[in-house]
Amino acid sequence: MRQMFYMISVMMILFGMKPESARAQQHKEDTIRNDIVYGHSKGVELKFDLIQPKDVTGPFPAILFFHGGGWQAGDKWHGHHWIRMFADLGFVGISVGYRFAPEFAWPAQVQDAKAAVRFLRKNAIELNIDPNRIGVMGESAGAYLALMVGSTGGIDELEGDGGSPDFSSRVQAVVSYFGASDFTQTRAKLSAQVEEEVMQYYKKPLSEVMADFIGSPNPDESTLQKMSVLTYIDGTDPPVLIFQGDNDPFVSVSQAEGLANALEKVNVRHELVMVIGGGHGWTGDLKKKNRYSNGRILSTRINAKEMNTRLTKFKLKTGISYGNSHLDIENPETTLLKFKVAEMVVFM
Repeated sequence: MRQMFYMISVMMILFGMKPESARAQQHKEDTIRNDIVYGHSKGVELKFDLIQPKDVTGPFPAILFFHGGGWQAGDKWHGHHWIRMFADLGFVGISVGYRFAPEFAWPAQVQDAKAAVRFLRKNAIELNIDPNRIGVMGESAGAYLALMVGSTGGIDELEGDGGSPDFSSRVQAVVSYFGASDFTQTRAKLSAQVEEEVMQYYKKPLSEVMADFIGSPNPDESTLQKMSVLTYIDGTDPPVLIFQGDNDPFVSVSQAEGLANALEKVNVRHELVMVIGGGHGWTGDLKKKNRYSNGRILSTRINAKEMNTRLTKFKLKTGISYGNSHLDIENPETTLLKFKVAEMVVFM
């Protein structure tokens, strides 16, 4: 258990974040700086939103968040709740906007994600960021972008022309929430209900969504391999944390397992967290249905009493407090993240 590898905890350990840098964060009203231009490509301004820890000194580690939406929908403000949490923990949090299909097909989105990382390094002093401590995280389509950023450092053809060309796009940690890793896999047939939900959201079937992103309704195998995270994985990749629901209709369990196996083969540190009953995200009605299941997952990892004891020890040792440290069945995912911090920092 002492070597458990989880999201915030691994970033704290890998980035060497000093506990005192987060101590002053609780109950502060942090301000998000919106629409910072991080690059330009094909006549488009590329923008992200950024939040910094307050009343403490840096330079800070940074975490970039990439939103989901099938690479053709969504908005960077969808990541504001994440980056506020990052700032509370002593990180600079960045929620990244990127170009959408069908106007811009792959690899535009990957290139934009990498441009954002390069911009942070170029402007590290101004933004009070440690350029050697940058992590990426995403959900769904954004998780794919995070995985690609993590696995394609040094791949020149994926860097793009978004700006800051003299700086590296390599990162030090990756977190994927239900992201695809292998486009060569045959997709499972969706249920009629899920197909209808896709139509309502995108105004087109999933096959067209994917064709828009790929740039062709009938891509060849070499194109799909070039798009796949698995193609690029090697022993130089940063640690990767993978969250996957076992009932996800869009990203199959085999995607997450294949990614974990590929990382294992090249000895890259990783952890696969399988959410029993979890679908493609845990929001709305699905989140309500899964609260009990997620709470059960927490209790199987460690009982609530022991977890609360460990969190208390963590607070005493570091001075960092997260408010209510007790098992929160109404918000089990947040409680799990709290435990993950305590587990690594106190018991590593």
